[in-house]
Amino acid sequence: MNLQPLTRGNMGALTELARMCDESYLEWTAPGWVVPVAPLRWADRYLEADAFALLGWDDDTLITSVAFRSYSATVAHVGLVFVRPSHWRRGIAGRMMGLAESEMRSRGYERERLWTPLGAPAEQFYQAQGWERDGRREWHPWVGLEMIGYAKELGA
Repeated sequence: MNLQPLTRGNMGALTELARMCDESYLEWTAPGWVVPVAPLRWADRYLEADAFALLGWDDDTLITSVAFRSYSATVAHVGLVFVRPSHWRRGIAGRMMGLAESEMRSRGYERERLWTPLGAPAEQFYQAQGWERDGRREWHPWVGLEMIGYAKELGA
């Protein structure tokens, strides 16, 4: 896997990967849920100076991503955690999260947080990685699902 930072030039590939992952939600969401269309510039915040965004490629195919940005001086907000469905259950997400967490520690973060859809299979992944629900809930307007907050202490 070839790792590269997120750039404006590969935003199209990231949007395509996110769409593939969103399409997998049809397996567990309520009937009638519609796969969302990402708004223009939906991931631009991860191009900002305080952000970190890493993409994993297999030749010309984007297979994974992970990112974080500053939420506060000691808390990183994680996003863009995607793995191409054909590559699930290979440990890719765990490896990518490990790389992001190492970078968070090097920047002085003590804690990380994220949102994921309530009831998504991703909840099991996060729990297995030591994440805990933190009490936050929020409706995501363009995804059309309730999101649940998770947090994790980074430790040394």
